Amino acid sequence: MKDIEFKSSPTASVGMEIELQLLNPQTLKLVDGILPILEQDPDYAFIKPEFNQATVEIISKVCEDIPELEADIFSVLRNLKARCDKLGMTICAAGTHPFCDRTSPVTPLPRCIILQKDYGYLADMMMTFALHIHVGMPSGDEAIDIMGRLQPYLPILLALSASSPFWWGRDTRFASYRQRFLASMKTYGISPTFKNWQEFADFFTIAKYAGICEDIRNIHWDLRPHPDFGTLEVRVMDAQPTVKESIALAALIHSLMLYLRLQREGKQRGFILTPQHWLIHKENYFRASQLGLDAKYIEDQQGNSRPIRNIVIDILDALASTADILGEGSHLQFLRERLKTGASYLRQRQVFQETGSLQAVVASLVRELDQELQLKHFTKKQKRGLYRPLRNSLR
Repeated sequence: MKDIEFKSSPTASVGMEIELQLLNPQTLKLVDGILPILEQDPDYAFIKPEFNQATVEIISKVCEDIPELEADIFSVLRNLKARCDKLGMTICAAGTHPFCDRTSPVTPLPRCIILQKDYGYLADMMMTFALHIHVGMPSGDEAIDIMGRLQPYLPILLALSASSPFWWGRDTRFASYRQRFLASMKTYGISPTFKNWQEFADFFTIAKYAGICEDIRNIHWDLRPHPDFGTLEVRVMDAQPTVKESIALAALIHSLMLYLRLQREGKQRGFILTPQHWLIHKENYFRASQLGLDAKYIEDQQGNSRPIRNIVIDILDALASTADILGEGSHLQFLRERLKTGASYLRQRQVFQETGSLQAVVASLVRELDQELQLKHFTKKQKRGLYRPLRNSLR
């Protein structure tokens, strides 16, 4: 059994992947358009195919901080939008397409073809869209340690990001139906915990030998170490309609990982969520996916629950000083205000209640992203990276 090497990354580094929907601008239905998009510039590394041909994934470069990440994602999105315009397509982002009523052809890549063969009808129905955040880790042991400490926060991140209330033309009565659907897949959903990197490496070697997976990309847990990138990857979140929301969630995760490390080292004190029995964790997942920010979270060994909104406030309060170190306070303040204005699943339902039209819901998603992309320039402060992190504090 060969050991798996974890390639360390700077602990301040951060990256993002966003899966977007390709649409016909008139009907707002999904379009199988990834192949012609890629043909326009095959060597451009930041626009990628995903499992089905109605999805396009954009990825950032490895960024030193959140302002650099925001600028980079906007740059890639503008590139993608220009390509789509030339091909008569448009884009939007949410965990599901509200009135999708068909499957999409699988992208002709070996890993996608294998996934379709292994998952059958589940793979055919996998019309879901996610937001993934990578944070650099100095070692595999560090990644595994933070992975265990971060796990109780995943239902909170799910509730904050929920943007998939509709599925095949129906209100599912879930805030994030994407999470419910993916939970049915064998390598998706709640991640296990490990004592250290060696224990994870031993597990992965056995899983590969047993034919469960070929490489780390075949493990789709909501939280996983990525040894090739030297990161811990958070995958629990629905795709967000706006870059601002995606960046705010990235800032929350970035601040939270540093906060958890400082807690472990005794350099930070304050509110913290502790790991629960796996069945309690599963229940918190279900509640967050169903009721979003209105769910109640079981937070102790006695089974006491509190509203997720209140827990989010406690988390944001606890992260305030850490976020200031990283220059991310404004993004966390945005999340605090968003508790009042509502996450995407609430906005989508409001549009549907007002119009009775799921096409109007998709139009609102397109509009939210378009309004951001129409901003021509960043401010000078953003260009300079006004809130660059104090790197010494991260070591």
